[in-house]
Amino acid sequence: MSDVVDLAAEMAAARKRRTEQTARAIRDSRVLAVRSAARPGSTEVEIEELARSFYPRLSPELLAEVTGLVCNLQRGGSTRPPRHDEEQEIAPPEL
Repeated sequence: MSDVVDLAAEMAAARKRRTEQTARAIRDSRVLAVRSAARPGSTEVEIEELARSFYPRLSPELLAEVTGLVCNLQRGGSTRPPRHDEEQEIAPPEL
C-alpha cells in the first residue's frame, strides 16, 4: 500500500480552497452592505448606483455581480450560485 502524500499538491489544493473561501466572504460582505442600505423595491439602477457609491473602485464585473445578487435577493432568491466543489473537499490522509 502506498501512503505517500504529495505535499505540494495538498498545499496547492488548500491554497485554492482558501482563496475561493476568501473571495466568497468578500463578495458576501459587499452584498450584505449594499442590501442593507437598499430600500425595499429598489430598481436595479438604484442598487447599482448604491453599490457604486459604496465601492467606487470596484471593477465593472464585480459591480454587476453585486448588483445582480442584491436584485436576486430582493426577488427572494439566494446569494450563492450553485457550487459542486464544496462536497468534494479533499480529506486529510489517514496516518
